[in-house]
Amino acid sequence: MIDGKSIKKLVGTTIKELRIKDNITQEKLSEHIGLQPNGLTQIETGRNFISSEVLANLCQYFNVSPAVFFTPKPQYSFDEHINYSKKIISLLPTFSKEKLQEIYNILLVMKK
Repeated sequence: MIDGKSIKKLVGTTIKELRIKDNITQEKLSEHIGLQPNGLTQIETGRNFISSEVLANLCQYFNVSPAVFFTPKPQYSFDEHINYSKKIISLLPTFSKEKLQEIYNILLVMKK
């Protein structure tokens, strides 16, 4: 069951993941969204919650819908992840150079 504490933690974790993915410091993101760095730390750790203004600024900065911050990410087993990686690696030698380039481009797009 989801409660207020879980929601604060989910939103904070999502903000931190997006910030790290974009390789931006808490200080820089705080500046862009109108918060003090310690305020962002409190949000990322789930101790405080964001205002609608901060949510709007985050959406604009990361170019995402507000729903992104409230949607739990699917959890998967690390073992399953390793198995898929091994299967993909074993298939790669069967592809031509051109197909490998296509696969690479698809992976780049999916990573974004």
